[in-house]
Amino acid sequence: MIISLAVPAYRQVMNAQTAYAWAQDMATALELGWRPALQWVDATGIARARNVIVQQAMNVGARLLLTCDSDTFPTNPHGGLTRMWETMQKHDAAVVGAAVVTRNGTRMNCEPARPGETYEGEVGTGYMLIDLFKLRDLPRPWFVQTDSADGLTVAVGEDIGFCRAAKAAGHRVVVDFSMSMGHADQHVSST
Repeated sequence: MIISLAVPAYRQVMNAQTAYAWAQDMATALELGWRPALQWVDATGIARARNVIVQQAMNVGARLLLTCDSDTFPTNPHGGLTRMWETMQKHDAAVVGAAVVTRNGTRMNCEPARPGETYEGEVGTGYMLIDLFKLRDLPRPWFVQTDSADGLTVAVGEDIGFCRAAKAAGHRVVVDFSMSMGHADQHVSST
């Protein structure tokens, strides 16, 4: 099985802890007998970068896509792929996302926020495992940012919009708040 390990970068920058976690997830994929395909996409606009990642993963025949933003990382020294895969299988989910604190540290990237739990919900793509085979019929583009009526603010981010579309198509989206995640200078504990 092919798994695409992807990082949507911004200006060719990746947090050192993210790079380490990415390498650990690649090692985990190899231990599981999977063939990892590494992707690094630097595109104008995060929604566009995520859509390029999806297309590239599909082009190489990947079944799974693990996307990790360039400034987020699981704090487990072995990465988070094993946990995400176990959660995906246990919940028969098409999408599993880890809860990550936002850059300014004021809120979580998921709705609802229930620390320590694993549950159905909506979650940002800071660290997300996607079953591409289950979602292959989902209309594209998968990631579309919805602006407010006045066009001055974001009403729905591209990642939450993706989760809502997957759920509307009958797929399970699971938030894994049991993982401990870091986001640049912020940190989220599973408790």
